[in-house]
Amino acid sequence: MHWSIYSILGATVVGVSSGIFLAKVFARRSLGSMGDIPVKENREAILKSAEAQRKMILEEALIATKEQYYSESVQLDNEREIIMAHQEIYEQELNEKQSEVDKFSNELEKFEEELNKKKIQIESSNISIKEIENQCNGIYKNYHSHLEQKIGKTKNEFYNEMSKDLIAAEKLGITKWLMENSENLKTEAQKLARDSLNSVYLRYQPSFIWPKSSFIVPVNSKELLAKHFHEESPIIQSLIQGTESSISVLTFNEEMPSVLKIAGGAGVDKEVIRLTLEEMLNKDIFNEDKIKNIYDKHKRFVDKYILKIGEDAIKNLGLPLDVHPEILKLIGSLNYRTSHRQNQYFHSIEVARLAGMIAEEIGVNSMHAKRAGILHDIGKALDYKIEGSHAVISGDYATRYGEKEEVVDTVLAHHDDKIVETPYAYILKAADALSGARPGARVDMEEGYHRRIDGISGVVNSFQEQGVTGSAIMHAGREVHVFVDNNRVKQKDINGLAEGIAKKLEEQVEFPGQIRVTVIRRTEITEVA
Repeated sequence: MHWSIYSILGATVVGVSSGIFLAKVFARRSLGSMGDIPVKENREAILKSAEAQRKMILEEALIATKEQYYSESVQLDNEREIIMAHQEIYEQELNEKQSEVDKFSNELEKFEEELNKKKIQIESSNISIKEIENQCNGIYKNYHSHLEQKIGKTKNEFYNEMSKDLIAAEKLGITKWLMENSENLKTEAQKLARDSLNSVYLRYQPSFIWPKSSFIVPVNSKELLAKHFHEESPIIQSLIQGTESSISVLTFNEEMPSVLKIAGGAGVDKEVIRLTLEEMLNKDIFNEDKIKNIYDKHKRFVDKYILKIGEDAIKNLGLPLDVHPEILKLIGSLNYRTSHRQNQYFHSIEVARLAGMIAEEIGVNSMHAKRAGILHDIGKALDYKIEGSHAVISGDYATRYGEKEEVVDTVLAHHDDKIVETPYAYILKAADALSGARPGARVDMEEGYHRRIDGISGVVNSFQEQGVTGSAIMHAGREVHVFVDNNRVKQKDINGLAEGIAKKLEEQVEFPGQIRVTVIRRTEITEVA
C-alpha cells in the first residue's frame, strides 16, 4: 500500500514536469513561427498560451493521477484484507506455538516496565522532595525573618524569654504543690524512717563492752625512771625512731607509781612501743640491741594481728574476701584509734552492720552498704600524718586499692565531702550517727564539751566586725557553719574569712580531730502573692 502511494505521487510529479517541458517546447516553436510580430507581443501571447496549456496538462495529469490513485487504493485495500486474513491465521498459529515463551516474555516486560516506572517515580519523588525541602526551608527562613521583624526580637532572645517565663511558671506551680504537700510528705517520710529504725533497733543486739587501748606503762622504780627514761635517754630515742610518737614520764604522788605515757603518731606504733616497754621492764632488759630485737618482734606480731582482725571483720560481716591487704591492715589499725574514747575498729563494724540492716529495710543492696560502712573511717588510721578530712583520706585509699566508685562516693558522702544523692549516702550517715549517739558509745566530759563549744562560739563571734552574723555548731563541735552579711562580705572574700576562722580555732581552741569551717553567703528574697 505504501509503495502504491509513492507510485502515484511519482506519476503526478512526472506529469507536471512533462507539462512544463512541453509548454517550453511549444513556446520556442511559436517564437520561431512568429518572427515578424513584435517581440514583446509575441512573448505575452506565448506565455498565455503556455500557461493555458500548462493548466490543461496539470488538470489532465491530476485527473489521471486521481483515477490511478483510486484504482490502486481499491487494489491495495483488497490486498490488505487478504494479508490481514492471512496475518490473523499466521499470528494465531504463532501464538499457539510460542504461548509460554510469550507469557514469560510478557511477564518480564511487565516487570521491567514496573521497575522503570517505579524508578522514574522514585527519581521524580526525590526531585520533588528536594524541591519541597528547599521551598520549606525558604518559607521557614522567611517566616522566622518576618516573625522576628514583627515581634522585634531574635529567635534566641524570644526563646530565652519564653524559657524564663515557663520556668518561672513551673517553679511557682512546684512551690505551691510543695507548700500543699510538704507537710504530708515530711510526716510520711518521718513515719517510714521511724518504722525502719524501730525494726533495726529490734533486730540489733550489740555488745557494748568494747576494749579501750591504753598507751600507759606503769614503772614502780623511780631509779629506773631516772636512769633510763630521762629526756635524753637513748632508749626512748631508739623506741620512737621512725615514728611520730613521743614518750613522757608522768609522776603523781608517793602512793601511785609513775607511768610512761606514749602519745602521738599512729596507734599501731604506740601499741608496739607499749608492748616493748612492758617486756623490757618485766625482764629488766635495757640493752639497746636487745630492745631493738624485742621491738622488731612486737612489730611483726602487731602487723600480723591487724591484718588478721581486718580479715575477721570482713568475714563476720559476710562480705567477699576480695579486699586488698593494705585496706585490711587499715581496718585492723583502727583497733588502736579512738574518737571521743570510742574504739574505731568496733565502731566501723557496728556502722557496717547497722548500714546493712537499714539497707535491707528499705530494699537496697545490703552488701554495698556494709562495705561502705567498714571502710568509712579507715582514714582515721592515717590522719596523724595526712592533712585533710578523714573521709577524704578514706576515699582516697579505697580508690587507690581498687574499691568501686559507688563505694568510694558513699564513703566521701558520710561527712559531705562529696554531695551524693543516693540511698547509700543517707544510710551510711544514719548508721554512723546511730553508732556514735547511742548511750555509752562515746565518753566526753561535759565540762570539756562546753568549754570546746564556748571556745568555738567565741572565735566565730570575734569576726562580727568582718561581717559574720551568726553560726551553727554541729556534730559535737566537729563542724561549724558561719553565716555572713552578703552586703558586707563579697564573694571573693569568703575564702580568706574561712581561713582566718580556721587558723584562729587552731590557736585558741583545744579539740580532738578536726573542725570543718563552712562560710555561707547567700541572698534570699521572699514574696507572697
